[in-house]
Amino acid sequence: MTVSPVNYHSWRRFWARMFDYFLIGFLFLLLSRNSIFALNNIFLYSALQLIVVISAEAFMLARTGTTAGKSFLGLRVVSPSAPLDFNLAWKRTFWAYVKGLWLGIPIMMFVPAWFARQVLRDSGSTIWDQACGTHIEAEPVGRLRYILFAIVFFMLFAAIGNYEVFLQQIAQGQ
Repeated sequence: MTVSPVNYHSWRRFWARMFDYFLIGFLFLLLSRNSIFALNNIFLYSALQLIVVISAEAFMLARTGTTAGKSFLGLRVVSPSAPLDFNLAWKRTFWAYVKGLWLGIPIMMFVPAWFARQVLRDSGSTIWDQACGTHIEAEPVGRLRYILFAIVFFMLFAAIGNYEVFLQQIAQGQ
């Protein structure tokens, strides 16, 4: 297996982050569906969800150097200057969401993502990787893996889109 520092792979990075965002966000939604936050204040609930998403991603990065989406697409976060502990992973993930996706604001998040891609293309690193002294290593990924990723991502979107159906099934089963 050949692993090399990434200069591009911006689309792999973007789709890996989107996969993790939707996966962790959906799990959070399922686990917190009856919480007081979900019922009363959508803004507070969304902020809490983002904190959980960032923290969960940072935990996975600190433990394994990768996340579900990154692993699927052959990406790993490394820190040659210091161990990738939870604090460094949280800082990196936080800045990726703030500077790279404007906290996931729908539609608007594509603007900073495009600028982040330009910085990555021009410098070989993102702003958050530069700030944290980290970089991405990528292994070659074949077409079959991309196809499987697309299928799993589609299934995740289908699950999110049918969330209300899931709730009805749960209610009928009780």
